[in-house]
Amino acid sequence: MGCKAEDAATATKVLLSADLRGIDSHGIARLTGYVRLWEAKRINATPSIKIVHETPSTAVVDGDAGLGLVVAPFAMQVAIEKAKNVGTGWVSVRNSNHFGIAGCHAMMALPHDMIGMAMTNASALVAPTFSIERMLGTNPIAVAIPAGSQPPFVADFATTTAANGKLEILQRKNAATPVGWVQDNDGNESTDANELKHGGALLPLGSDREHGSHKGYALGSIAMGAPLPRICSYATKHAGLRPRPFLWGYAYRCLSPRRGIQTAHGQLDRTVQGCETRPWPRPGFNSRRPRAGNGNNKNAPWDSGCG
Repeated sequence: MGCKAEDAATATKVLLSADLRGIDSHGIARLTGYVRLWEAKRINATPSIKIVHETPSTAVVDGDAGLGLVVAPFAMQVAIEKAKNVGTGWVSVRNSNHFGIAGCHAMMALPHDMIGMAMTNASALVAPTFSIERMLGTNPIAVAIPAGSQPPFVADFATTTAANGKLEILQRKNAATPVGWVQDNDGNESTDANELKHGGALLPLGSDREHGSHKGYALGSIAMGAPLPRICSYATKHAGLRPRPFLWGYAYRCLSPRRGIQTAHGQLDRTVQGCETRPWPRPGFNSRRPRAGNGNNKNAPWDSGCG
């Protein structure tokens, strides 16, 4: 693709972070998709990433159609620097592409003893509750919170029942999806992993109204809209009006609770310790799922996973 060596190293780190955390749908398996987008001239391998607007606590970054794996870390670093200076940093990104796992970028705040948040819009593949039209993306949300003696809390999840990458894994295995992941183009229940290729749609987190899909619909709308990626970065419009090619927008937030960080550490430590002493989970499950490969590392994030 002709990326700069530094950018290639950054992109590799983001992809490997997904595989090492057991999120195969967002790791090296995505590389061929990025190459296809580059071949279609939808990814600029040598972007000129720049801040186009900023205040002491906010910024808008233009990614110049670059790899999201490169643009996103740049933007999160801007948010971190602002949080160091004024206690909070809000950064939105426009004109970019798929950025890997959101959690990787949110976790950039942890070494600085900050709370990190990352979210993004995505290609319209999701039908809102009661709809058959694909209007939302999988629109992930990630939050990373540092602790004291306990591992940090990291939540990283799509606002759909399953991310599109999970379908791609099932397609390679020629396997069906669980019930509640997708619907056909008439809105009927389906377990066909190729349903999106036939006009079907992913379903919001919860799958249907009886199981709370309106909440997944709302979360996906928050990640897409006000006040973050959509409004702040002007990254996309309503699905039916969106120009082509589609370019992603992200939002990042860093908080540096300087005066209360030790109190915050203690509160999270007590929460984690309390969870570990409760009579759950069911036999055969762990109360904490450390990053793959960490073994007994006590600093492995208390992780919600992805997708």
